Amino acid sequence: MNLAPIDLWIIAVYVALMLGIGVALSRRASRSVSDFFLTGRSLPWWIAGTSMVATTFAADTPLVVTSYVRQGGIGSNWIWFNFAISHLLTTFFLAALWRRARVSTDVEFIALRYSGRAASSLRAFKGIFYAFVTNSVVMGWVILAMSTIIVEVFELPEIVRVFGYEFSSKGIAIVGGLSIAVIYASLSGLWGVVVTDILQFGTAMLGSIVLVVACVRSRGGLGELAEQLRTVVAENGLPATEMTPFHLAGFDLGNPAFAAAFWGFMVAVTIQWWSWKYSDGGGVLIQRMSACRSERDSVLAMLWFTFANYVLRPWPWFLVALVSLLVFPELTDHKAAYPMMMREFLGPGWLGLMLAAMLAAFMSTIDTHMNLASSYFVVDLWGPLRRGKMTEREGIFVARASGVFFLVLGGVIAMFNDSISFLFELLLRLVAGAGAVFLVRWFWWRINAWSELSAMVASLIVATFLTLSNAHGWIGHTFSTPEVFVINVLLSASVWLTVALTTAPDDPDHLRAFVRRVRPMGAWGEYRSAASAPTGQGIRQRLALWAVAVVGLYGCLFGVGKLFLGEPVLGGLLTVVGVAATIHVGLRVSRSTDLGDHPTEADS
Repeated sequence: MNLAPIDLWIIAVYVALMLGIGVALSRRASRSVSDFFLTGRSLPWWIAGTSMVATTFAADTPLVVTSYVRQGGIGSNWIWFNFAISHLLTTFFLAALWRRARVSTDVEFIALRYSGRAASSLRAFKGIFYAFVTNSVVMGWVILAMSTIIVEVFELPEIVRVFGYEFSSKGIAIVGGLSIAVIYASLSGLWGVVVTDILQFGTAMLGSIVLVVACVRSRGGLGELAEQLRTVVAENGLPATEMTPFHLAGFDLGNPAFAAAFWGFMVAVTIQWWSWKYSDGGGVLIQRMSACRSERDSVLAMLWFTFANYVLRPWPWFLVALVSLLVFPELTDHKAAYPMMMREFLGPGWLGLMLAAMLAAFMSTIDTHMNLASSYFVVDLWGPLRRGKMTEREGIFVARASGVFFLVLGGVIAMFNDSISFLFELLLRLVAGAGAVFLVRWFWWRINAWSELSAMVASLIVATFLTLSNAHGWIGHTFSTPEVFVINVLLSASVWLTVALTTAPDDPDHLRAFVRRVRPMGAWGEYRSAASAPTGQGIRQRLALWAVAVVGLYGCLFGVGKLFLGEPVLGGLLTVVGVAATIHVGLRVSRSTDLGDHPTEADS
């Protein structure tokens, strides 16, 4: 497929603009390691929050969402819908604490929270795991998604001959995408990431909206689309437009398909949201919270991110995915449906804009995870393990070099994998058993480094064993992702609770210093002074705001969906409730003096 000249111009201008920003900000990012990784802790909430949204809007996101909708309906997206509860928990209970902790990475937090040899061992273990595994795998599936878009939109054959040599078209697409990302991300650090994130998010959302308008118009409008979809059933037999992965009108736990969907949903809303790898925020969001100029900005950034991420972004993707069921009903490579819809419905100019938008989504995620992986390597591995003090110049050089290495590692992972959803669910499984510890360590003094390390090791062992058992039939039962979650959480909890209660607690002076600096809430006993944590009233206020925010978010998300899909009464009711709850939360947060100080303590 040959793009029109205007498409090529749009893509070229966009790439040149991104590279120009990287070069322009390279000197500012080179001032210090703090500037490279945290912008000198100067971000206002709206920039930090928008950067969070842009980073989580990757090239893979519409592809994997489309795949879920095509296979299990809109309701199958509860595998990530449930994380909204977790992100709102972080907003009201942990965002200000992360800014107050003044750490560069979530792994550096270990040295602040724990003491002794156990803390050093845990920090090294998590630094290696997060840099070499977690972030590299994320980059792998994002790179895989971008290569899929390029191959499908350009209708490339599996093998391409260049200068007499045969190359995989997937490999060429991967190398091309990485070449662009590596230049500006390695130059500009987090400054370049957040500045370009604003432009990238706007471009990506505009492209999504243009595509969904074209798709819906092709079916005669929303009303006609809703009528056509009433007869469409996803491959697993569940109605495509249901907001839950099961059909309540046909409640039958004796039906294997219904039972699997029902129990998967129950695990998502009761366990998965608090026991996952990012249960206390996760590296990407923590980096943005730590880079905010104040505690209040950190809270507002998380609040804006959560609503934008779950309410504003998804419906253009859902509607395109639903239309794709009508246009490509026999397609089995579900992740390819989204780029095929781009090729089908966008003409000259608009296709170039959409490709630039997907490139924007790709780069906004790749640059973040490249920067984050290198921050783990520099702050948590290179700095603590080398002899002597690391200079700022050395730190920035190592950051840039290691970032390129991790980007290449992500490219290798993409080359040898074909399933985005498998990589996504694999990461969820690997650390599921440790998610509870990441939360409890903020609220209970008895958690120590050995208990957190044992939780991670136990979780990795259990998840790996069950995954290999599925592949080789060791047990004779294929465990679903929800089943792996439950088994992993229970077995890992038995390990880390035993370790926490049978090993020595952390050094009392270290715990007192942590409480004085961070002022956490919860069971801190003698280590907490009267002024070191929120009062009971403050905790109740947070719980109430959290509950109302959850109602507001899901009310808006599903209310808008019902309006789009031809159910105006229920959709209107849900939307009104959602908007009212959201306004209430926004006003309470803006007026509160207990959710985060306007000025933060002097950084030191």
